[in-house]
Amino acid sequence: MRRLLLLSIILLTEISLQAQPDAGKGKSPVSWNGYSQLRFTGNFNNINSFSVRRMKLWVQSAPGFNEHWGFKLQTTLSSNQSEKFVLQDVMSFYRQGLLQIKFGQFVPQFGLQWSQPDYTIPVVERANVSNVLIPDGTLGGRDIGIEANYGPAGNKWHIWGGAFNGNGIKEYNLINNGVLLTHKAALNLLNNHLYMGYSFMFRKAGQIHLSRILPDSIVYSGKDFRYNLFASLNLNIIQLQAEYTWADLDGMKADGWYLLAAADLGKSQLVASWDNYNDLIINTENSHTLHLGYNYLLKGDNLKFMIDNGIVDYNRKRKDYFLTLQVQLFFM
Repeated sequence: MRRLLLLSIILLTEISLQAQPDAGKGKSPVSWNGYSQLRFTGNFNNINSFSVRRMKLWVQSAPGFNEHWGFKLQTTLSSNQSEKFVLQDVMSFYRQGLLQIKFGQFVPQFGLQWSQPDYTIPVVERANVSNVLIPDGTLGGRDIGIEANYGPAGNKWHIWGGAFNGNGIKEYNLINNGVLLTHKAALNLLNNHLYMGYSFMFRKAGQIHLSRILPDSIVYSGKDFRYNLFASLNLNIIQLQAEYTWADLDGMKADGWYLLAAADLGKSQLVASWDNYNDLIINTENSHTLHLGYNYLLKGDNLKFMIDNGIVDYNRKRKDYFLTLQVQLFFM
């Protein structure tokens, strides 16, 4: 990983040097960006914690880079990962007409919420089911492979199909004995107010840990099917969004869903969500989580203040409350 990060830095430096002559003309072929999310979490009892939830930095090709080719490199730092930089995206793409092909390390297209950048999501965290049951949700979120996207002008519909290693990015095996195949289709209806679709994946798993789905002591080998249905409705002031995802591991089923609503009132944003996730771990309690939040978009997503009240309901037997305060700031 260190060698890969060093190679990426050298590549970025070379790209920057090549981009400088065009920068004076106001048409730099490369763009840089980054943001941070600083957070406080507490339950007014035994948890009171400040953290760097995310700090992401990336460089990508701008429209002037090349007519057909482009790239993106992204790294992240988080208190959840001992504040060490992790190389997330190392991706190139080729586009020709209605077709785009991506190859490298990136997030496979699956579902809705994981196709939305985390800095645009109105809640402080994605739903548990989204984080766990996407193809590489507990394996680093990303995978190494190739993916094609085809869609007509006007974005009325899109189709994605991909093939990946299936191991995620936490551990890399030079000789891979598994495979991950993904497919997603989406439609834009009602003058782009309604967006809906489905996703499907198949993995031939070879000795992988599917934490938060199966017990940590189990190393899974076998067939892994996952399915997803999603829809979002944009009514200008109000946005509604929902997903249902389920996994089938040799007949064992894990599933979950979420409902999300947001109302935009100028720079203020009111948010509510309700989600559920059911795993395959006997000694964990399945739960529902209610989020009620308020966001103040001082400069849109570039400078945003978020207040989230979370209530976890454990099968109507016990309830936990937690408060999250978060500041989001873009650097560029």
